[in-house]
Amino acid sequence: MGPGNSTTRDYLPQAYNDFIFRNHHGRVWADRGVFIVFIYLVFLYRCIRIFKRCPFAFGAFLALGLSFTLAIQAIANMAVTVNLFPVTGVTLPLVSMGGSSFIFTCLAIGIILSVARNVEQLEGQKEMANGE
Repeated sequence: MGPGNSTTRDYLPQAYNDFIFRNHHGRVWADRGVFIVFIYLVFLYRCIRIFKRCPFAFGAFLALGLSFTLAIQAIANMAVTVNLFPVTGVTLPLVSMGGSSFIFTCLAIGIILSVARNVEQLEGQKEMANGE
């Protein structure tokens, strides 16, 4: 029926926030659902690459822990909406409506980006030292 026009929102509690994956994207195997899963997997892959390249243990594990937290939160929300898990009330990061969840998701992504920037700066300094 297209995004936002599904009939499941008529009987879902909190259809506009906790169950937004099912409400707007249908089954998990629908095209849009697979695309959203793919985006979260790309995010996790990029964070694992940051983890491998980071020379400091604290920054590496901080980025990895935050990325796994967001990925597991997304997987849990999608599993709830397709009836694989019982209802938990976990929001879909960056998609679901929710003030505090959105703020903490943005903070987590900001910290991951800070670690990535630090890794890029250290690699740039190494290249300049090796090149000169």
